[in-house]
Amino acid sequence: MNSSYLGFVVGAVLLTCTSSIQAADTSAEDRADIKQEIIAAIESKAKLAQVMNDMIFSFGELGFQEFETSGYLTAMLAENGFEVAQGIAGIPTAWMASWGDGEPVIALGSDIDGIPKASQKPGVAYADPIINGAPGHGEGHNSGQVVNILAALTIKEIMQEHGYPGTIKIWPGVAEEQLASKAYYVREGYFKDVDAVLFSHSQTL
Repeated sequence: MNSSYLGFVVGAVLLTCTSSIQAADTSAEDRADIKQEIIAAIESKAKLAQVMNDMIFSFGELGFQEFETSGYLTAMLAENGFEVAQGIAGIPTAWMASWGDGEPVIALGSDIDGIPKASQKPGVAYADPIINGAPGHGEGHNSGQVVNILAALTIKEIMQEHGYPGTIKIWPGVAEEQLASKAYYVREGYFKDVDAVLFSHSQTL
């Protein structure tokens, strides 16, 4: 995992935990120590980040067909203690994962769908599809949920260790290339109790 990507992950975690740390009335010195804890915890997940990134890249599923991607991500979240609601807003590949209790409620979102005819061998700087005509992740949608899940797992560890209150939610942007599915989540009330939403989107693979 390169330094810019690590910085993006750490930034997402720090933004996520700021409200809880401030609410706990910790000193500036304690907050600095906690930030170092977070950075160390993120760095320890570098291998997992690469595995997740490559796995989602390999699926490269089109909008509304993100079944392998959603299954992979929600299984990992469930294994780490998150409650997962499947098929939200009437969309089979949509879900909302939650962990924690009380406020603040912070939701992390990122798109998961691929692009038609964007199949591409990773690490190649010219057009070289894995399968001609197949979909692929030409817009970096394989990396966003990696950022979110590493952020969520890390802040969960910190919150448990220090007894901070709060709730973390994670959700996918389904079929972003075809439809604004996020609007359907809002209409169904999935963000009514959310204090802040952090949405990550990377154009790099």
